[in-house]
Amino acid sequence: LLKPADLEQWVFLGTSLGMGYNQPQSSSGGPGQFQVVLMEPSAYKYFIETGHYAPGSMFLLSFYDADQKRSINKAGFVQSNLTNYEIHLVDPRRAPESHAFYVFDAQDTQGNALPKGNACVTCHVGHGAFEGTFAQFYPTIRDRIPKDALERALKDHDIR
Repeated sequence: LLKPADLEQWVFLGTSLGMGYNQPQSSSGGPGQFQVVLMEPSAYKYFIETGHYAPGSMFLLSFYDADQKRSINKAGFVQSNLTNYEIHLVDPRRAPESHAFYVFDAQDTQGNALPKGNACVTCHVGHGAFEGTFAQFYPTIRDRIPKDALERALKDHDIR
């Protein structure tokens, strides 16, 4: 998958700091990375109009280091350098898996597809609140997710 040229125009869905899906192995003392999720604009528009993802919808997850010593910052953390990113492609036409993940290093212009049956697809389909996405973590669209799906995801993961 080639890096989309218009990433700066994608729609912000949410951000997290230090979020992980496994128990941390050690405490480095830092907050972890910032993870920023964006959605391709025409896919976002389709979702707002229909309540579902269009075939070919793409989500961008970018990973940034956290930094304390930037400019005038005296406390807390700010986004630092981009370390890598991935694109989640949602496309029911891609049977049997309707999800694909492409991984990019910070400077890459072409992403490498993760193999079929990878852990990302398995986790998203098993724990995502809506159509194989972690919409439960995206405040921009969370209110548009069917309440029963959102409640199931929140209960499943004991988050509120």
